[in-house]
Amino acid sequence: MLQPGIIPDKEPLIRVGIILPEDRYTSVSIVIPQSPAYQIDYSGRSIALKAGTELYFKYSRDHIQFSLDDKTYSAPNTISIFPIRDGKEIAPGRGLLVKNVISGRDFHWKKYINAVYSGALIIGSYEDRLIMINELPIEQYLMCVATSEMGAACPEALIEAQTITARSWMLANVEQKHVHLGMDVCNDDCCQRYQGTTFLTPQSIKGALNTYGQVLLYENTICDARYSKSCGGVMEAFENIWSGPALPYLQIKADAADEPPEWQKPLSDETNFAAWVNSKPHTFCSPHIIPENELKKYLGSVDEDGHYFRWEERITQSELISSLKQFRGIDVASVQNITILERGGSGRAKKAAIDCMDSNGINFRHLLDDEYVIRRALHKKFLYSSAFTVTKAEDDSFVLTGAGWGHGAGLCQIGALGMSLKSYTSEEIVLHYYPGSTLKRIY
Repeated sequence: MLQPGIIPDKEPLIRVGIILPEDRYTSVSIVIPQSPAYQIDYSGRSIALKAGTELYFKYSRDHIQFSLDDKTYSAPNTISIFPIRDGKEIAPGRGLLVKNVISGRDFHWKKYINAVYSGALIIGSYEDRLIMINELPIEQYLMCVATSEMGAACPEALIEAQTITARSWMLANVEQKHVHLGMDVCNDDCCQRYQGTTFLTPQSIKGALNTYGQVLLYENTICDARYSKSCGGVMEAFENIWSGPALPYLQIKADAADEPPEWQKPLSDETNFAAWVNSKPHTFCSPHIIPENELKKYLGSVDEDGHYFRWEERITQSELISSLKQFRGIDVASVQNITILERGGSGRAKKAAIDCMDSNGINFRHLLDDEYVIRRALHKKFLYSSAFTVTKAEDDSFVLTGAGWGHGAGLCQIGALGMSLKSYTSEEIVLHYYPGSTLKRIY
């Protein structure tokens, strides 16, 4: 596993969580490919696996069972499946097929896909649920991230920039959300979107090879290179989204060569933000560069069609009450008002108040105290971003008018796509989104 604060001088192996305890899996199926040859190790024993074999794993009473050649085997701890020859060959769709993997865990785009993984798969358990880890070299992982996050039709500069960003974020190794499970990261949007070789392309392989070992550095430290789908025209500062000190390379900045005239500062001011969210300035992520009806061919295969730059969402009383009960655990009979109490520099809400009445007819105010909590609490499918205004309609529903998809800090994927379509290089793209950083090959 990766070590915090360590800059590696050779390509490391990483461990990616494919199935997490919260997925609540008690069984999973894995299909062995025609090549290369694989074997399974469990409880100190090894078995060579035939091509085309489908293995069915099931958690049962502190053991993991699997069936092979009409025999049932049981292991009290982990089971590993890996190539017999340790090669670095990687190709689209090559590797172990895992059926019904979650993509979009806890988000509105959640779905199940069959995904293919190179390297080794490790099956274990945690609190009476199965977990699965994919262990592989980081550069193979990055080849897959590039076209799991964005589509193969993207220009070379965008794929290279996405790869540099993903490598930097991974090796900065700051969040460590899943380290207690023996995982460096998970396979989904809470870390980085990774669907193995399922959507791997020659372009993403080339993007990793062209940028091999390159990371963004700031004062001899690898940059915590956060990124999101669309900033909506202005990037957000680190400290307005997450706890911890400010990061100088994650700052409030226009996603444009020059600040657009529609950006009246500060966007933390309600009047300024309302004017901003109701405008369509010429920024790299705007429909002026990439019409939204053309975006689908560039986005990742699990992304939805949608309005990424500007959007509108109507939330009924019943939907809002249901969300607040489910995600905040409060007794709500009606919602009178939603008030944004504090915004960041891109207009993203940092604090909000929900004025409610409970089932006993008592009025109370419920506070939401960060960007993620606001997005989670207000909609059962998770809001696209927290950069929105609120209008109460005559039928007591609430209309949210918003900008961007995601937290908005660091690289804006659609903006980086816009830059690449305007012939910016990958280095120019990453230095635009992480100002003050430098690009360096470390291995």
